[in-house]
Amino acid sequence: LAEDYANYAADIAAAGQHLLALVEDLTDLEVVEADDFSTAPDHIDLADVARQAAGILGVRAREKRIAIDAPRAGESLPAIAEFRRVLQVLINLVTNAIRYSPEDSQVWIRLEAGDGEEDGRARVIVADQGPGLSEEDQSRVFEKFERLGRSGDGGSGLGLYISRRLARAMGGDLTVEAAPGQG
Repeated sequence: LAEDYANYAADIAAAGQHLLALVEDLTDLEVVEADDFSTAPDHIDLADVARQAAGILGVRAREKRIAIDAPRAGESLPAIAEFRRVLQVLINLVTNAIRYSPEDSQVWIRLEAGDGEEDGRARVIVADQGPGLSEEDQSRVFEKFERLGRSGDGGSGLGLYISRRLARAMGGDLTVEAAPGQG
């Protein structure tokens, strides 16, 4: 194909992928807001889920020269949750970390075993070197359709809202700790 036609086809494909992502977000929104929504808890390994999320997003990270530091082989953290939904949440969090981190930076995925203070809940922490969030933005970031004033990045403003709903449906939560300039 001539270069112009190839570029046009690439634009059409990108627009189609964008529309598909929006439809998927709206479908997920309908599911998580249903009165009878529940997850299918199972025994999972959070380290394995984190490694899979890092693997799925590895190409996207490399395109921005971002290194994803995921749990090492042999590292394990058992939990009770729905594997597919935890993977969905982690993919969303790592995607956001990649999207808002500068080139030549790093994204970390860390695991913490729960203790008595946390009711024995295991935790997955996604940290990045992005611009961080003000306290005001932290209070709004999980709201439906919230994009914190961004435009043109293809996001629907539903990812973190849906992810928090999924985490809570599995007996967990999704929180943010950030400061401007500190990721």
